[in-house]
Amino acid sequence: MGDDLFLIDILKLLANPYLRLKMPMKRMKVFLLVLFVGSSVLVHASPSPTRLQCYIRIWGFLKYYHPAITEGMVEADTAFLHHLDKINECNNTSEFRSAIAAMIATLEKVNPGTNQEVRDTASLFFKNDHTPDLFSNILLPKHIQAYLRTLRRTGVQTAKHVYMPENFHTTELPAEKYYKALQFPNIPFQLLALARYWNAIEYLFPYKYMLKRSWISVLREATPVFMKPLSLVGYEEGLMHLNAAIEDSHGGILSVKNSGDVYGRYFPPFTFRFVGDSIVVKDYVDTVACIQQHIQPGDVITEVRGRTVGQLMQDYQLYTSASNVTKQKTQLASLRLLLPFRGKDSVINISIVHNGKAVLQKLRLQIPDVKFRNDLTAIYQYENRNGTTQHDFVLRSIDPGVAWIDAANLSVLYNTSEEDHGIDSIMTLMRSHSKAILIDLRCYATQAVFFNKFLPALGRKLGNFASLRPHYNKFPGVYYDFDAYADVPAPALLDKYPGKVILLVNENTHSQSEWVSMMLQSSGPTITVGIQTSGADGDLIDLPMPGGYTLGFSGRHVAYPDGRPSQQLGVKIDRHVKITTQGIAGGRDEILEAAMKAVR
Repeated sequence: MGDDLFLIDILKLLANPYLRLKMPMKRMKVFLLVLFVGSSVLVHASPSPTRLQCYIRIWGFLKYYHPAITEGMVEADTAFLHHLDKINECNNTSEFRSAIAAMIATLEKVNPGTNQEVRDTASLFFKNDHTPDLFSNILLPKHIQAYLRTLRRTGVQTAKHVYMPENFHTTELPAEKYYKALQFPNIPFQLLALARYWNAIEYLFPYKYMLKRSWISVLREATPVFMKPLSLVGYEEGLMHLNAAIEDSHGGILSVKNSGDVYGRYFPPFTFRFVGDSIVVKDYVDTVACIQQHIQPGDVITEVRGRTVGQLMQDYQLYTSASNVTKQKTQLASLRLLLPFRGKDSVINISIVHNGKAVLQKLRLQIPDVKFRNDLTAIYQYENRNGTTQHDFVLRSIDPGVAWIDAANLSVLYNTSEEDHGIDSIMTLMRSHSKAILIDLRCYATQAVFFNKFLPALGRKLGNFASLRPHYNKFPGVYYDFDAYADVPAPALLDKYPGKVILLVNENTHSQSEWVSMMLQSSGPTITVGIQTSGADGDLIDLPMPGGYTLGFSGRHVAYPDGRPSQQLGVKIDRHVKITTQGIAGGRDEILEAAMKAVR
């Protein structure tokens, strides 16, 4: 509610004769004094977070629905910044209403008309549409509420919307500007950043309805932060917290300019992996430093700086955007972050189990020198040979009758070849392994080779494997059913492959790899082996942000035909694998081992 509306409620309370009779005169005087001082602050405080939140929501609705803005005649950012000062000068609801009416009056009048291209409403997805909440906001006068309802009922009349993806699979939003040269503090652009991101999620993020916290509550929490002067680091942390709030692995790790100030300049001398409620040392970065501190691969760390792994996950949940805890742990342990060890202190306390003995010891961290950075880069290059996989093969025979296919390298071969000879040879060799084909999807694979080559080589048709809902550009915030199979070619099929088809998945099975997994699962008998996948399907949207940043999020809604979303949950798994500390210490691939058991 507006601040003046709050005062009205207080005055009504004071008018209650029962309250006056029950309250002693001395307490009444103190209460009235406190009320007078507090009400003076409320009335004259400017700007008001509540009115700013309402302004941000109205501006966002106009950005996505008003023809003057959607057609590019009025630039959304310019309109926001121009009217922001007037909103900040408002001292009460009456002035705020006048300012909103004046803003709308500057836009071209709308002919309500009739949208002739409205789809059958039974096929539309409305779970994310919260515009009725905005239309009933008590800070808005009735005629403005009615005006906004008219805009929503009319919808977007033109085919092109400058602030929405041109096609549902488009990544870029070219009308959004980066403003790379900004200097901070910069309150107007801080608030523009908040308004742009919050409304992009409001109208373009298909999984908003799945968030644990309501999206409006995120706006309420973020507004007081962004309306205060922020340093560059404070601004970056604010963006990180917004990014984390959508719980989407497509958001991932935000690239910041001051990583040392945000995450800390001191690094651990080893890489690691989260396993259950522990952290397991994976490999050396600085071998000498690890040996001097009696740390080796396979050591189990249960506490860092006196915090358990569960507590640490709470401490660092605002540093990354992840669809599930499995993916978040991988993001934190990545070479970009190395959290929770990385920090601003050169020495920290850890609880570690070394050679079966639990001890509390100090861990010396280090500022990376040239050798440390080179060693870290070498580890990264080994783990990401073509950008997403550590394997250096397309197909490997791991048994006379079992073929192991790396889906990422298969995709690269197909996408970079001018002719089909090479990929066809791989398909022929694959079929010669009559016992089983293991498709390793613990990477980023692309779909074309599986539609056009892999399925036909198995003798399988493309099935109805997923429900796909892109944005309905006529009504931003609403989604429609899209036939993902209509234009897919139907190549000639070989005889049915007689062996088993086994999919290997983990938290690196992300986006298109999850889409491919769902497609293969529906094509015929398969066994999916591994751990929870990334839980971020649907094409990525990259949103430019003031200051030269990019925040990503999933751009379309994907679910299994039975309605189960792949978002957050990941793909369906038949045989769950438990990763063990012993397996990591021994350098074993426990998911591959489980897949081979499934062959037998």
